[in-house]
Amino acid sequence: MKEECKLKIIQILNQHLQRSHQENNNFCSVNINIGPGDCEWFVVPEDYWGVLNDFCEKNNLNFLMSSWWPNLEDLYEANVPVYRFIQRPGDLVWINAGTVHWVQAIGWCNNIAWNVGPLTAFQYKLAVERYEWNKLQSVKSVVPMVHLSWNMARNIKVSDPKLFEMIK
Repeated sequence: MKEECKLKIIQILNQHLQRSHQENNNFCSVNINIGPGDCEWFVVPEDYWGVLNDFCEKNNLNFLMSSWWPNLEDLYEANVPVYRFIQRPGDLVWINAGTVHWVQAIGWCNNIAWNVGPLTAFQYKLAVERYEWNKLQSVKSVVPMVHLSWNMARNIKVSDPKLFEMIK
């Protein structure tokens, strides 16, 4: 199976924002700030993405395609947990499967990000669910889940029974 590395280099300028989103097909991401400035991250657990989708719909925004930045007070009122932290140069941030997040620069900085798909039942389940939801929303999935699934079945010995059943 041919391995392909997807690398995103994001330049976040002074007070520049990266829109709220989940990664392609709910994959995880690894993010490194190479500086020189800091970034402020806002992170919402995957379990609450539906609440954010509802907020988008109420405001005539498309969760997947629109540029949007949640109002923190609205999230707090809806009991949505928001984790907020600073990423300094050299810091690595791991975004778990399905996590909704957005970032703003606190000065000039450059970030490098990789999408990764750990070989777990949770990751696979979320990726397939998003693949199907993308089809319903008329959004082309970046990750070809049918092709990926066939290649996983053909080329990988899966020891996790839950993941094995899902791929099967």
